[in-house]
Amino acid sequence: MISNIDKSEAIPMLFIPSVEQTAMKTLKKEYALYIHIPYCEKKCHFCSIPVTRFTDEMVLDRYVDALLYELKYKEEFLKKNTLIGIHIGGGTPSVLSVLQIKRLFDFITEMFGKELPEVVFEANPASLTKEKIDVLSQYYNVTLNLGVQTFNSQRLQEINRMNDVEAIKECLRYAMQKENLHVGIDLIVGLPNSKIIDFDNDIKIVRELGIKNIFIYSYRLEEKSFFYNYFDKKKCFLQNDMIRKMEYAEERIKNFGYIAKSIYYWSIEKDSLYRYTSHQMNGGEWVGIGDGAYSYLEHSVMHNNFIGRNYQKYLNEIKQNQIFAQNVTSQMIWDISLMVKKDVFDTKRIIQKLWKNLVEPYLRKLGKRLEENGYSQNRNNKVCLSVKGKVLLDDVDKIIQEVVLN
Repeated sequence: MISNIDKSEAIPMLFIPSVEQTAMKTLKKEYALYIHIPYCEKKCHFCSIPVTRFTDEMVLDRYVDALLYELKYKEEFLKKNTLIGIHIGGGTPSVLSVLQIKRLFDFITEMFGKELPEVVFEANPASLTKEKIDVLSQYYNVTLNLGVQTFNSQRLQEINRMNDVEAIKECLRYAMQKENLHVGIDLIVGLPNSKIIDFDNDIKIVRELGIKNIFIYSYRLEEKSFFYNYFDKKKCFLQNDMIRKMEYAEERIKNFGYIAKSIYYWSIEKDSLYRYTSHQMNGGEWVGIGDGAYSYLEHSVMHNNFIGRNYQKYLNEIKQNQIFAQNVTSQMIWDISLMVKKDVFDTKRIIQKLWKNLVEPYLRKLGKRLEENGYSQNRNNKVCLSVKGKVLLDDVDKIIQEVVLN
């Protein structure tokens, strides 16, 4: 067994597939690669993603074996096209040992060459050691992204994370002194019990450390999370309070010179980072490696779901029911849902990709609906999501579906 994730907690489908099914087709010229590590030392109280608790390094050894096997299995398929970026996510990739990280990166380097396109490696400060940072810094073009969430010790304890803020800061300082290593962090605004001024402390530390890349997420009360199951839902997510806190956070971050690269990502970095995420928002294709990973190729969604099966046999006998082809309607919903996550609405890309006469009426209707609900705004003659739209992104996605389907 590679992983013991409960089948009833399959990762939510991120797409809207049609009932039509198809075999995997060839890639286009460019693609991104996602490698999934579905293990955590413990689960954060805000998280709804199905993960396996890491308890045995031998399990992780077998899982890395499986990842390398899958990469080798798909090597010819991958190498004949252009790789634009790699994202190693989870779960918590930093639960891997120094040797496991080295095995994975050595294999990737051997397959694609030493001068890799950007490799983003997600990490939790609790499991990211100096030795692991040293290993990551030995490879070309690595971006280390730490899920800090907040520098408030009390909030960290309440969300079931390591709350030693000084240790987190020391981890960041050590990583940022590596000349060939880019560093970014995640912050969550509006965690339960938080105050609007909490962000002042967070941004103060960000500036002290000189962090150039920040993902700022608004807290979302997600089903199957600890907070959803055990907290008063009305107290966990006060809509107007959340919008107010996000408006405050965005105003503060802009005042310090950070530029919005997407609805989440703010940077003062000159280099173009997080290429995997950018590629997705541009409607690009990707290949998912690992248990629970998704691929998106030729408007088809493929889900790796080999829980409890022989891994090699599963890859050699990929079932049709794991592959879903999008029809034109679902493709339009998918593309528009990605469009709104960029800093400004990229309507030209969708019009070029789909038939102009088909998509333009939907875009006009969508624009009107979003503006009427206060979910969009005009900035420098360009349309983008408002803070309200970012906080209530689930509602925005529902409107997109309604506009296209009705």
